[in-house]
Amino acid sequence: MTNLAHRFAVAMAALAGAMLAGCATQYGAPDDSMGSYMVSPGKYQLYSCAQMAELEPSLRTREGELVVLIAKAESGPGGAIAATLAYRAEYLQTRGELAELGRATAAKNCPPPEVEEAPPKIPPKGRPARR
Repeated sequence: MTNLAHRFAVAMAALAGAMLAGCATQYGAPDDSMGSYMVSPGKYQLYSCAQMAELEPSLRTREGELVVLIAKAESGPGGAIAATLAYRAEYLQTRGELAELGRATAAKNCPPPEVEEAPPKIPPKGRPARR
């Protein structure tokens, strides 16, 4: 391989790496805008407020699970690529569904969901509480 061909190959590899890095942003605008393309507009138009309120916690839970899975995958070598291939599409779809659900809830003037207070954690009897 000649010197010019070697330089061209290195430049193309650097360009490809820069393009992939742009796709793998962690908290940038691409995640916020891409999710809306993965969910059909008006998906929740025929849902009642009660149905939408029932659906939101499971979507929020799944979003949290995917964030943890992505973070775990990114901690290893080559993890950003693995996380993108394995979880990014589902994460974007979940974010898009939450956004569409929020738009539908606002359009119908649904009341905010009631937040139940978690009962206080009481240590089991017989063992001292850890501190």
